Amino acid sequence: MIAVERRSGKIQELLRAARAREASVVIPTPVVAQVVREGGRQANLRRFLADSYLRFAGLDYPAALEIGALLGRSGTADVVDACVAICAQHLGHCPVVTSDPEDLRKLDPGLPLIVI
Repeated sequence: MIAVERRSGKIQELLRAARAREASVVIPTPVVAQVVREGGRQANLRRFLADSYLRFAGLDYPAALEIGALLGRSGTADVVDACVAICAQHLGHCPVVTSDPEDLRKLDPGLPLIVI
C-alpha cells in the first residue's frame, strides 16, 4: 500500500501485469485499516482501493484464531502481518507483495514473496 501511495514504478508494473493476466489482487482488510488515514494526502491510494478489480479478504473468527496461533508459534506480535500470511495460505500460498520481507518470513518461511 505504501508503494501504491508513493506511485512506485515497480508496483505499477506488477499491477499492470496482474490485470493483463486477469489475476486476482487480494488485500486483507486489516491492511487497509493500517494504512488509510483521513484527508486528501492519500488520494492515489484511495483511487487504487476503489478499483473494482481488487478483492478484499475480511477477518472472521476462524481466521482470527489462526492468526493468534501463528503469532504464538512464531513469537511475533504484528497482527496485520500475520493476517497477510494467513490470507496467502488460504489462497494456496499465493505470492505476497511486500516491502518488509523479514517479518513475513518469520511468520511463514515458505511464503512466496515479491519484494518491492
